[in-house]
Amino acid sequence: MKADPDLHGFRFRDLHPKVFIGTASDRYAGWIGQIYAEDRYRGRISIRPKVVKGRSFREAVLPVESVEEYFEHFSVLELDFTFYRLLKGNDKKPTQAYHVLKSYQSHLLMLV
Repeated sequence: MKADPDLHGFRFRDLHPKVFIGTASDRYAGWIGQIYAEDRYRGRISIRPKVVKGRSFREAVLPVESVEEYFEHFSVLELDFTFYRLLKGNDKKPTQAYHVLKSYQSHLLMLV
């Protein structure tokens, strides 16, 4: 019989092969100590302002390279920012969203 997923270690790789678990975000700094190593990103967390329903808050974000560690725990990642931000501007030049995707690509190639 197959071993149960390591729920305590937040590893879900041993689920049924047709079940995929992931998130709509991977760079959430609140997961440090659970999904991400505590020391790995020290001093490299970005803070960006957000406004939701007229209320302001600050979001702590890990660098894109954290995707390498993310895939140690999850098998799927939704990069939904590509739905909200264009990859090319009206001038046909790559946007910031395009460059972020290219950065993801370089880190994902490290996993292959």
